Amino acid sequence: MTLLEHWVWAIICPIIAYFIGAIPFSYIITKWQTGDDLRNFGNKNVGGLNVMIRTGFNWGILAGFLDFAKGLVCVIVVLAIPFNDSALVGADKFWEISIHNLIYILVAAFVLLGHNYPIYLKFKGGRGIAAATGLLVIANPIILLIYVISMMIIGVITRYVRPSQFLALFVIIPISFFFPIFPPWIVLVGMDSSFILGLLVIGISIAIFPKYLQSFIDMFKGKEWRVGKTGGIILAEEKSSEE
Repeated sequence: MTLLEHWVWAIICPIIAYFIGAIPFSYIITKWQTGDDLRNFGNKNVGGLNVMIRTGFNWGILAGFLDFAKGLVCVIVVLAIPFNDSALVGADKFWEISIHNLIYILVAAFVLLGHNYPIYLKFKGGRGIAAATGLLVIANPIILLIYVISMMIIGVITRYVRPSQFLALFVIIPISFFFPIFPPWIVLVGMDSSFILGLLVIGISIAIFPKYLQSFIDMFKGKEWRVGKTGGIILAEEKSSEE
């Protein structure tokens, strides 16, 4: 491919990723099983957890897996396509960014934007965590493991579920920029760059942050859902009576 063709693909690939990410599997499954609009029930989020609440555990797991697969498949395809790996930016090896790197990061971000703001549902989608894990499991499974552990620790300390999901990203951002270990499939395609991994995690964080902003506002207002000491999900304002 010529340089111009690579730049055309740098525009086309994120657009395709958006429309794939926008496929509302959670909405489709709930509509199929119950005839209901998932946006009108539970936490009104178009995601696997809400599907689980509305239609049952197995369907919720399926919805979460399909959202996970959206991120997984998109980055696998981008990694497999032989885009130009010549450096566009970077006087030093650490700071190098190629067209392939750029497409990789943009596709990851646009999959999440599609999931969170699907054109098929008037831009009312989910929060993107399942799709983000699909991206991270390919980019670096160890970083994903660190994310999950961080999320669990923050969740145990604060007992807030949704804020913990986002805050854990701030743990892995600095780690990603200096993490030296990469899976063989990433090394094989020349994406074993801590700088690119760090940019990828930042891109994920930026793409999903607007969906978590309200959770932080609710947390400070005492209206955010949290895990009770005796189990179950309660409102923060119910803490005193629950404890």
